[in-house]
Amino acid sequence: MGSIKKKCWSLLLALVCFVCCIVEVSSVCAVASAMSTDAETVPPMVQAEPRGWITNLKLFIWGENGQIWAEVENQFTLFPSEIAVYVELYSSEVYRESYTEMILEERGYIADLNMGETIRVSASTGGEQKYWMARMRYKFDDRDWEEKMTDALLYSADGVCLS
Repeated sequence: MGSIKKKCWSLLLALVCFVCCIVEVSSVCAVASAMSTDAETVPPMVQAEPRGWITNLKLFIWGENGQIWAEVENQFTLFPSEIAVYVELYSSEVYRESYTEMILEERGYIADLNMGETIRVSASTGGEQKYWMARMRYKFDDRDWEEKMTDALLYSADGVCLS
């Protein structure tokens, strides 16, 4: 009996280590190219740090057809959890390093972003070339609020990333 318990605990520990390695945090902000409806493209993203028993949230920003989009996707959550998420989209006519110096264009909120779900907001470029930044604030169960944001990226009036 003791041998079976040791094996079960070893397997559980190995599984937890494996899952932790899979959701290793990396921050990625790629330069977006012109998006076309014909080609499949991947927008720039920022990955949130895993919290608690692990959640993997990704923040995306992209533009097309005179619109800019910000999206948060819950790619993975280990064990049932409540993950409250705000997603915000900011703009500025000149480059700014902080969202606090930019104009809030749009904000969305969801009380519980389940695994596999997304929350998305969009704003019109207004026919102007501007810098855009996406920001997310999230709360994992009863823990403190965390935030992540993209870099400020320059988008044309048509929503094409120029950065």
